[in-house]
Amino acid sequence: MKHQIALSMTLLTLASGGTVPDGHLERINALQAARNKSALIAADILVRPIRLFGNQLTSYYTKIRDDDLRLLAQQINDAGGPALSAHMTDETPIGTFYAASVTPGGGDVLWLDTWVYFLNDQQGQDLVRRIDSGVINEASIGYWYDENICSITGLNYWNSPYYAGYEYEVTDPQSGLTTTKLCFLWTIGNVEFAEGSLVYRGAYPGTQVGGDIGAQITLAAQNSKPLPEQTQTRFQLAASRDLADVQLKKAQNQQVPGTPPAPPTPAPTVEASKDAPATPPQGDDVKLKLKMPDGSTKELDTEQVQAEFDREVQAAREAGKQEGVSAERVRVASALSVEDSTTLTTEEPLRVLSAQASDGRTYREDLMSRLERVTVSLEGNDEAGQKASERAKRIFKAATIDDLRDEVERLEAKRDDLVPNAQHSRSKDEEEAASVPRHKPDLDNV
Repeated sequence: MKHQIALSMTLLTLASGGTVPDGHLERINALQAARNKSALIAADILVRPIRLFGNQLTSYYTKIRDDDLRLLAQQINDAGGPALSAHMTDETPIGTFYAASVTPGGGDVLWLDTWVYFLNDQQGQDLVRRIDSGVINEASIGYWYDENICSITGLNYWNSPYYAGYEYEVTDPQSGLTTTKLCFLWTIGNVEFAEGSLVYRGAYPGTQVGGDIGAQITLAAQNSKPLPEQTQTRFQLAASRDLADVQLKKAQNQQVPGTPPAPPTPAPTVEASKDAPATPPQGDDVKLKLKMPDGSTKELDTEQVQAEFDREVQAAREAGKQEGVSAERVRVASALSVEDSTTLTTEEPLRVLSAQASDGRTYREDLMSRLERVTVSLEGNDEAGQKASERAKRIFKAATIDDLRDEVERLEAKRDDLVPNAQHSRSKDEEEAASVPRHKPDLDNV
């Protein structure tokens, strides 16, 4: 995930209208040639210097490394960059950045000083007039980066127990030394200049309108390097304080009351700053507003949230069990053709259904036996008749009781029509008697 951060500071307005310092027109036309555009003359443009950014702490409690600040200057010198109005990225630029340098500001302070040119038309002249008259006084930088790093742990900020803008007593687990450290965010990884904007209020403090910074911005040739390829998973953080609160601050419910747990050894390149002291949040003040399943809301602390969560989970489990029992009862009732599933809540209806099922199986077996006998009666008690009987049993094995009964009664009625008022089958004794061979009497030996 790559982010874009936009931070503002004072716009310095020193160059006189219509004047282009020595060497600047050549730099601008070098950019024009790289973009396959025609060369400009001094009368075509208006230029102004801008002190755009620096390496100190912003009011968002973010900070950029010195090397990355120099990288931003190099990128502006290599490829220029758009000047916008209030970070309106969906509108066309109002000017172009074409030169930048990192200049010292005393102690460890570094500034990113830049130049921008506007078209010398009515709009450009109006902009320069507003700049020179003090109506437009501040500017803002927008740059891409990959990761927010906690200044105390040296790890990803979103996995850190600390909160940007607060001071903590931190004990080094190796040395045992306890120090007070301010938590802020290092913006690191694949840093890339995006744009600079004229804004009403900036987040980078300590700058003001005035002073001749133009002489400090050099146009020395720098080694051109290709800009890093832009990924598709980055998002932009605008200079608005409201948006910054949403995108740079973690939820306070992540922090337990008292001192946070001891962090890993701080990274050697990360040092805390005490320039912006603040009071850490109190654990007792941490409240969460939860929306309950019935639509109501409750404001709870972390322990109450856990207890409420446990109760809701248990209630959901019990409700799920009851719903499962009811659904199974309906399914069984449907399979047994019972209209009211509530009758299956006791054992007695189940015993009745079991007895009925047993009676039903006996009745079906009796009908199958009758089907077999009547088929043999009609088709004959030979091999063909036996095959017809087996075929009838297979066909009606899966039939309903009503269909099976109707078929048996139909065949029995057919049999009765063929042999009315007579015995329809031989008894066992008759079958045995018929099987004994008969001999003619030997009259000669009587």
